[in-house]
Amino acid sequence: MESAAMAALSLLLSTFVAPAAAQTPAKILLFDLELVDTSREPADPDHAGRLERVTALLRDGLKDGGYAVTGVRDSAVAMEAPASLYRCNGCERDLGRRAGADIVVTGFIHKISTLILNMQIIMRRTGDGSGDGEVIAVANADIRGDNERSWRRGVEWLLRNRLLAVPPSDR
Repeated sequence: MESAAMAALSLLLSTFVAPAAAQTPAKILLFDLELVDTSREPADPDHAGRLERVTALLRDGLKDGGYAVTGVRDSAVAMEAPASLYRCNGCERDLGRRAGADIVVTGFIHKISTLILNMQIIMRRTGDGSGDGEVIAVANADIRGDNERSWRRGVEWLLRNRLLAVPPSDR
């Protein structure tokens, strides 16, 4: 009788514990979005603040989408992160692995002119260190206008239509 009760308890616990483990959200290390300005126009003093705000918007959107997100500035590798990832040749995956992340998210806004900009956000698995991490998503959008509204709308559109179009459990 006692072994039957233990078996029933074990079955009951596995019913409740197994699904919780299966639903553990993937851990993302989010790098700040960067601006690549080839416009040859005078620098906009609001770009730094705008980059911070759209990075926060991306962070919150990924959290709402079911991920556990840590910004690189709040991570264990904050002091190791380069000023620009644009040409770091995969260093973000190494940093992500050291920070305990499953996925790294990087992105940039390429300003061609005041009217024409391109936004790209890449989600990549950190991998095991033996090769390139698998790309989960590459999201691109052309945006019109170098202003807060356009940048926000670009990030929101990429989240909704590219980055979160597939539920985290299917990624």
